[in-house]
Amino acid sequence: MPSVKPDAIPFPLPMAADVVLCRFPENLVRPSPGPKPRPAILLQVFPPAPDRPAVYRVKVCYATSNRAKLYPTEIEITVDEHPVEYRSAGLSSSTKFDLAKIILLDYTDEWFAVPFAPMYGPVPKLGTVHALTMPRLSAAFKYAAKQN
Repeated sequence: MPSVKPDAIPFPLPMAADVVLCRFPENLVRPSPGPKPRPAILLQVFPPAPDRPAVYRVKVCYATSNRAKLYPTEIEITVDEHPVEYRSAGLSSSTKFDLAKIILLDYTDEWFAVPFAPMYGPVPKLGTVHALTMPRLSAAFKYAAKQN
């Protein structure tokens, strides 16, 4: 389980369904911050623990711009097929989100990055999952849950 570094800076309260920049770990068993920030969807937000009152915990799902094949545990948000959803999410390229790759992380600058041109202030938020995306997101999540 990832642990907060003493010098990690926490971000203010996020919201579920925010699309954020995350250094998603390449290894989910022994996680460490990934080499580059990539979009991720905040699926769930947990309040800070009493021993770390400023650090929220968040469940996020993996994303990639490699869209060679779409599996039942994945959804796409593409500029051509989903223009409204794409703009709402704040993406810079068509992206695939994998609901089979979910991890709980500290919402700090160790795991998350502020975008180059932040639209929401000094936080990792790119945008928000649009209501039109929710049925696909829910179906992929349910399919992933059945596989575990």
